[in-house]
Amino acid sequence: MRATQRLCFIGFSSASFFIVGVGIVLPAWIAFHAGGSSLVGLVLLTSSVAGVVLAPLGGYVVDRHSRLTVTAAGQVIQASGLFMLALVEILPEGLSRPLLVLSAVLGAFGYALLAGAMSGLLQSLVPGTERMAFNMRLSFFNQAGLAMGTGVAGYAIDQLGSTTAAVLSACIALAILPLLGPLTRTPSGRRSMKGLNPLSASREAFRYLLNEPQSLSAAITVGLAFAVIQITNLLLPGFVIHALGGGSDLFGMLEMTAAIAGMAALAVAGIPALARKMARATATVLAGAAASLIVLSFVTNPLVAIVLYALAGILWNLSRAAANGHLLTVVDSALIG
Repeated sequence: MRATQRLCFIGFSSASFFIVGVGIVLPAWIAFHAGGSSLVGLVLLTSSVAGVVLAPLGGYVVDRHSRLTVTAAGQVIQASGLFMLALVEILPEGLSRPLLVLSAVLGAFGYALLAGAMSGLLQSLVPGTERMAFNMRLSFFNQAGLAMGTGVAGYAIDQLGSTTAAVLSACIALAILPLLGPLTRTPSGRRSMKGLNPLSASREAFRYLLNEPQSLSAAITVGLAFAVIQITNLLLPGFVIHALGGGSDLFGMLEMTAAIAGMAALAVAGIPALARKMARATATVLAGAAASLIVLSFVTNPLVAIVLYALAGILWNLSRAAANGHLLTVVDSALIG
């Protein structure tokens, strides 16, 4: 039964990241056609701010209720956000901005619930000694789901239109919920939080981190791993144009090679013996990713840039997966949200 549960967990997680990939492409496309680049910026800003503001509330909900129920709720909330995107081109123009902003908020909150609840489920399914290797393998499938989601979303927009693509994506998000069925017997790992509100629960979590140096280090490393690639994605288009003298073809080549190299590295790192070594080398790998990007910033040759960015993709994917695996290993499951 435990093997079936793990397979269903991996299947749901990768399918959920497929929806995340759709959520990267679809809102930006619809927002651009509804209000230009300024509206795209507003939607992205709203999503980022909502993710930060609602994260403590998401963590509180995750640790207070059944992780399985919260996982399903997060997926339904994300599907609701996609359904709202479908209404943007149907309802009057004056409603497009509020709908896009609300869709971004729902997407951010749904993702916050999913991230915390699925971390709790993983801790219940996988013993601590196996979590690093399992998370490495899971990261490979999640990355594949993300890549497929972005590609399928672009193809669906081209062939079916953005409204139909949004409806179909929402339906897919709901259709994968039965994969959670075999997980109903998974222990929740949660604890009673009577007398705690989201603010006091967050304070308790901070006190826990301050008293547990390993957990604090793991949490900071996860944040740094994500920050490195977010900043890189923001700066890369300008770097391609101004430093490398390239266009969209070179930009696409850089992203594609980094993604492929990163997925190959995750596939190899899923071997248990290597995964255990990654647990001790997370900070070194993250520093290597940063160093490769520093060297990249001085490059003017496109071929050299492709090689270096592929190396950065390998190191970033490994550091992100290792950091998250370490977090899942050392943090108390009752506070993982």
